Amino acid sequence: MIKEAKKTETPSKEVFHKKMHMTAEKFLRQKQYKSAIVPYLNSMLANKKNINTYIGISKAYKGLKDYDKAIKYLKNAEKLEDKNFEIYYELGINYLLCAKPYLAVEYFKKAIKLNPKNLHAQIQLAISHELLDEPEMSLMIYDKILEEKPEFILCYNHKAGLYMQLGEFEEAARVFKQILKINPDYFRANLGLGICFDKLKRQHFAVRYYKKYIAKKPNSDTTRALVGRIVEIYSKKPDSNRRLQVVS
Repeated sequence: MIKEAKKTETPSKEVFHKKMHMTAEKFLRQKQYKSAIVPYLNSMLANKKNINTYIGISKAYKGLKDYDKAIKYLKNAEKLEDKNFEIYYELGINYLLCAKPYLAVEYFKKAIKLNPKNLHAQIQLAISHELLDEPEMSLMIYDKILEEKPEFILCYNHKAGLYMQLGEFEEAARVFKQILKINPDYFRANLGLGICFDKLKRQHFAVRYYKKYIAKKPNSDTTRALVGRIVEIYSKKPDSNRRLQVVS
């Protein structure tokens, strides 16, 4: 009696889609962006209506710094679901990365409308206004965020950085001091204070905060630069012995 050959079952499109999507996500988490592209495309062929696949492949292209393709896939996702926070947020990020802050503002606003509590979207909106040379708007957003979350160090950091860009080093120094009140170990605030006091020609305070930064990050490239700056500051000080001789 001839035995009937067993039929090989082919996986369904949905099973294939899930398998490819999981593979792509694994590569994405490992930051192997190029390796993620093909499984994302295969996943998309099996299921053209899964927006997470479009978002995923856009993140892979963003990781490869191909922002035009990232935006193309996000726009495809937007056609499938026109009110999605992650799509809007990612579009905003990609428009920022390809130097189109005027478009980034539009999408960050849409994202915030869907999720008003997301402070990172608000910060990105403020950064977009900075790039549009609208510092007053950025500062207003930073202040609004800090009203809602008074210990949000990332926001203070951006606010201080904006003041430094504007040349308002006294204001920036005040913000960096607020950061240190919240977290005395936040070494970047010591660096910021050192730079502010240096710009304000208050080198004694600049050296103090530079040394605090150096103590926290002794092996960094920034520390090597700061050591050189401290030596330069000390070399410009009047010779103490000569001063004593004049006084006597």
